[in-house]
Amino acid sequence: MQKQELRQGINDSIPIVLGYLPLGFAFGVLANEAGMSIIQATMMSLLCFTGAGQYIALGIMQAGGAAFTIILANALVNLRYLLFSTSLVPYLKGHVPIAIGSLLSYGLTDETYAVAMNRYQSHPPTPSYIAGLNLSSHIGWIISTLLGAALGTYITNSDRLGLSFTLPAMYICLLVFMTRSKSDIFVALSSAFLCLLIGYLVPSTMGNLFNIIIATIIAASLGMLINEQ
Repeated sequence: MQKQELRQGINDSIPIVLGYLPLGFAFGVLANEAGMSIIQATMMSLLCFTGAGQYIALGIMQAGGAAFTIILANALVNLRYLLFSTSLVPYLKGHVPIAIGSLLSYGLTDETYAVAMNRYQSHPPTPSYIAGLNLSSHIGWIISTLLGAALGTYITNSDRLGLSFTLPAMYICLLVFMTRSKSDIFVALSSAFLCLLIGYLVPSTMGNLFNIIIATIIAASLGMLINEQ
């Protein structure tokens, strides 16, 4: 049973890994352009494992920002994982021990969350499944970063390859994958509108960092109200 769940987790991670290949490769190339070594770029993907946060870190580095700014920006942007992990508790409770669940949650990303939530609608979660899904995805991210950092010196113009659009493209694919009803479309459009509105009303770095969190909370609340009716 455990081997079957582990195998299922690995199989479900394949689409994520395929999506991570261009994303991680792009990060490796851009990290190389920002002056990071192959080891530094790879270790960052090993220790951080947050695509959006890592891309933000590169942008701040290239702008000459301080390390504290990078840490603060990542803390704010990645607050969404607090919401993700909280929504997983009702599914994991009674099936996955707290210690194991906390350890495996290190591999929680937007992509693994979407795939896991889709499976939990019809199957109970298991530690083996989570390990197969999260660890395989993380390994794919690390390897793709390593390849990008190693081959980055041979790429003279990353913009011509469209590498800067890889992260938004991945999120668009996830949105399409998770949208199943009119209420899902409404919540997605509402969150997008709120992000743009907050970014317009508060045109600053802090506004851009907070708009994702605020829009997520409001849109999630709207989704709950719709489902209860």
